[in-house]
Amino acid sequence: MLKITIHDSIGELWFELEGKLSGPWVGELRQCWRTGASTTKGRRTVADLREVDFVDSDGQALLAEMHHQGVRLVSGTPLIQAVIDEACATRGCGTVEEQPARHDASISPTRSQHDQRAV
Repeated sequence: MLKITIHDSIGELWFELEGKLSGPWVGELRQCWRTGASTTKGRRTVADLREVDFVDSDGQALLAEMHHQGVRLVSGTPLIQAVIDEACATRGCGTVEEQPARHDASISPTRSQHDQRAV
């Protein structure tokens, strides 16, 4: 199972993922990303994988596609960072972050101004 929470603000579109990026959940994320991407209009898009514990080959392919379309990939562990690097065929194509990066006041409005949706 994969939980997808979308944080939509003036500065960025943030996909917060929790669980396993595999099976039918890959298609669900693809649909959410494509729908959201149609509204970004120059805003930064981020896929937060810090709470993801498994990615299958279809999930890796989607991450590679997202990265090549300019989505910033954020991992929380060396394991998921290695999965991202393998998916993108590029070392360091994502970043490992322990602390939340999306609540930078210079980029995002306050939490009350976010449009948050869980899928």
